[in-house]
Order: sequence, then C-alpha cells, then structure tokens
Amino acid sequence: MIIKLFTQLVLATTVFQFFPMDVGELERRALLPESPARSFDLLASWDTLKHLPEATDRERAPRKIVTTSMGVVTSAQSAIVMDRRSGEVLFEKNVHGSRAIGSITKLMTAHVFLQTQPDLSAPATITDEDVRLGATLHLPVGETVTIQDLLRASLVGSDNTATMALARLSGLPLGDFVARMNEEAAGMGMQETTFADPAGLSSDNVSVVTDLARMFDTILQNETIAQVTQQSVVSITGSSGRTYTIESTDELLTSFVNQSPYEILGGKTGFLPEAGYCLGSIFSHEGEGDVVVVVLGSETKEGRFQDVKSLAVWAYQTYDWQTL
Repeated sequence: MIIKLFTQLVLATTVFQFFPMDVGELERRALLPESPARSFDLLASWDTLKHLPEATDRERAPRKIVTTSMGVVTSAQSAIVMDRRSGEVLFEKNVHGSRAIGSITKLMTAHVFLQTQPDLSAPATITDEDVRLGATLHLPVGETVTIQDLLRASLVGSDNTATMALARLSGLPLGDFVARMNEEAAGMGMQETTFADPAGLSSDNVSVVTDLARMFDTILQNETIAQVTQQSVVSITGSSGRTYTIESTDELLTSFVNQSPYEILGGKTGFLPEAGYCLGSIFSHEGEGDVVVVVLGSETKEGRFQDVKSLAVWAYQTYDWQTL
C-alpha cells in the first residue's frame, strides 16, 4: 500500500514538472467559454491609423527628393546639417566626436555678455588687461570705441582682445563669466560642451557638432548677434579719430551662397592647432527652409568654407520644403 501511494506521488510530481501550471489556472481555463473566431483586417487598420490627427505642435521635416544621395565628401573630422525648423538631422559625420572649437566660443561669449543688458552705445577703452595674443589686434590699447564696436570686432574680426574686453565689461569676475557660459550651454541642452575661456584660445573649449548646431540655432535668434555676424566688413572709428577696417573671418559672406537665392543668416569661424579649421553657419534659401551647418576639424582654412558651402548646396538640392 505504501509503495502504491509513493508511486502515485512520484507520477503526480513528474506531471507538474512537465506542465508547471497551478491548479487555479487550470480551473480558470476549464471554465472559460470558447472564444469565437476573430479576423484581422490589415488594410482597414491601416486606413484608421493613417487618418489619426497629427500633434498640432509637431514641426514636419523636409522631404528627401534625391533618395540615392548620401551627402558630400568633406575634409572635416565632424559635420552636421540640421533643418532649423524641425531639428531633423539631414547629414551627419562623426557627430559624437568631441573636439576643440576655437573662436566659435566667441558666439557664447557675446550671448552671455548681452544678457547683462549693456548700453551698446556707451564708450569702452581697451586696456592692457584685455590683450590676448594669437590673432590680429584690430584695436590698440588705449583706444576708446563703443561697446557695439567691441562686439563687432569680436564677432566679425574674431578679435581676442575685444572679446576679453566684453567679458571684463560684463562686471563679472572672469571665472564667474566662464561659469555663466557653461550654465547657458547646459540650459540649451549642450550636454557634451565645456567652455574654459571667453576668447576660445584654450583647447579645453570643446564640443560636438550636435551641440553646436543647437547653439547656433538658439544664439542667432538674437537679432543683434545675427546682424553683426552677417557683416563681411565693418569700419570702426575710435576716439583718437582713427578708423579701423575689419574684414570678416567668414569668407562665405562674399561667396555665391550669400547671394540670391541663398542667404547667410549668421555664423562664426574657429581655429586652433588642436581644433583644426571650424565653421558654423545658418543658411536660408528662397522658398525653402533654413539649415544649420557646422564643421569641425577641416584640414585647411579654405577647406572649411568648401565643406560648409558644399553641404548647404547639397541640402537644398536633396530636400524639399515646398510640401510642408
């Protein structure tokens, strides 16, 4: 008798090992009514889905009309083309590569300085404290110009000394000014960007092209900065009576991509031995959308302009904004 009970127990255990379902589940399934057969109409479901309303705040990206085109060959180590309205990336190359950015830094410096609400018509004198070597000194020590002129020298001529004068005139200690630059970058969602000095002379000013595209888009919405960076040459007259002519470091401003139907809405160059040649620009095209183009680490000065110009033209030849 004991042997028989033991044998039944072993058999029951074996069954539940093969079919590990608890008794309650077995009972529930046994009592459920049989489900009627159901069909699935894929076409009908698709018809329903395609008529669902889109979110009203969603910006539509341009439509790619040359589907076989993958982009253009660039000498830049990193590059991006972004549709300004939707934020859609139209072209990318090594977008996660962190690199020094040189004088592109000056764009953030101007942004932080203007947040202090300065009187742009007020006079300002260049001091020994402001002097930084490494680029053309357009305004000599002791010369007095307007704050607006300092801004123009910084962004048009990429003048390091004028840029440091702006940081000094902000009223913030230099360390606090740089900290504010980093705070602004974080607020723009620039998660892979660090600023170490206002002029861009430090190779510790680093970023990635995705962050910089976001920065160019945001900062160039400021009309003062946008208008200054659109100027190919400026003339500044100091209190000494001397006039200083400063040509833009952005040679694209005098090229065909700044002539109808194209227009450059602003930009900034950058260079350091550690950075290579860098450039960011925002383009507009008659009847089309705006695109942000950024390249870092181009091989030559001319190469960065060729890279950005080629990418901008490619974008307008490859994508269509008319159907938006």
